[in-house]
Amino acid sequence: MNKTIEDILGRRSIRAYQDKPIPEEDLKTIIKAGLYAPSAKNKQEWHFTVITNKEVIDQMSGMAVEGMKRLELDMNDDDHIFYHAPVVIVISSKIAGFSGINVGCAVQNIVLASMALGYGSCIIGQTRYMYHKANKIDVDKLLKIPEGYEHDISICLGYPNQEAPAQKPRKEKIVDYIL
Repeated sequence: MNKTIEDILGRRSIRAYQDKPIPEEDLKTIIKAGLYAPSAKNKQEWHFTVITNKEVIDQMSGMAVEGMKRLELDMNDDDHIFYHAPVVIVISSKIAGFSGINVGCAVQNIVLASMALGYGSCIIGQTRYMYHKANKIDVDKLLKIPEGYEHDISICLGYPNQEAPAQKPRKEKIVDYIL
């Protein structure tokens, strides 16, 4: 089978990471893969904030957990939404027509590039809960989100400290072909 197809079919979310940094060259390659994702009318209206500072990653996790607790979501103070990964990539975009699809394409490129280079990844939606703990301006400043852009999603990555989880069954009867 083709290596790209194997990576697509074999990719799983990793939720345990080694305390080991990703080499800068590999990280730049992963980001470049995200930047080469397709976007509507090739506008590329996204922004990536790459965070390797452990204190900032821990601060973000704490803010998100506190925001979730404020909304009465089931969280503990010691939960870490990034699973102690050494890298977090925050993606923001100009909110317009196809921004969600554009960001989704970039996310997919990033997680597949990470896998191809031997790293694990997990797509994290809980970072949006930071805005329930802190002022939007403060969060955007911390994450270097440009003016006119909105937080979309985050991805954590690193060396896996676990085996990839087993594949979950795919739903049946969700594809129709019109020939």
